[in-house]
This record gives sequence, C-alpha cells and structure tokens, in this order.
Amino acid sequence: MNGVAVLLMAGLAGSAAAAQERVFDGTVIEVCAKADIGGPACDPAALAESLGLLSAGQVRPFAELGMESFAMLTALRYAASALFFLSEGEGCFAEEERTAAIDIWSIWVRLPGDAPGALAEEFAVYDGIMDKVVGLEMAC
Repeated sequence: MNGVAVLLMAGLAGSAAAAQERVFDGTVIEVCAKADIGGPACDPAALAESLGLLSAGQVRPFAELGMESFAMLTALRYAASALFFLSEGEGCFAEEERTAAIDIWSIWVRLPGDAPGALAEEFAVYDGIMDKVVGLEMAC
C-alpha cells in the first residue's frame, strides 16, 4: 500500500471512531433537567453535546400530538449552542443562542392537555432543561 492510501485509511478509521464516540445520551438530559447546570450532577458540556445529538426521530412522537416538533428540536439545539458558547467563554454569542431558544420554545412549543402520560413525562424533561436555560447567567 502506498503512503497516501495508508493515510486515507487511517483518516477514515479515525473519523469512524470519532463518530462512534458521539452517541446521544438521554440520561444526561434527564439528570440536568433536575439538577443545576454547572453543578456537580450536570456538566454543561455533556448537556450541550446530548442536546446537540437529539434527532428528529426523538421528537417525532410530539408531532403526532399536533405539536411543532421541529420547533422543539430547534429550540433545544439553540440551547445546546448557548451552553457550548457559554463554556467557551463567549457570553455574547451564548446570550444570542439562548434568546433564540427561549423565543422559539415560548412561541411554538406547547404540550396538549390530553398528552399521554409517558410523553408528558418526556416533555417535562425537555421543559425542565428549557427552564434552566432561561435562568442561566450570561455575561456579555
């Protein structure tokens, strides 16, 4: 094998390994919905990564209730971005992302009163995260 092929294969193996390391972890979101972001139980970077890895399929059940699941996903991803920028010391960017998350959530995301218990509980987790994002201190 020539040197270019070896480098290409090594790069592909590295990319696959990196992609495998980034796995959605709903436990982080559940814990952080009840704990203080930045406290001992809730690492903001881990929360940002978990929120950033949310997929459309994970919020699709809310669309079946008539909710704006795309808005829900978008708001949670903006929250992830705010947490990331906050951890990087970029308070002004974090505030912009947080404001977008809050605006989208408050305008477009509502759980119907007749939502089944399991979905209502799952929604409460995401809503808990958004409540915490609202209360974050952002120094710009």
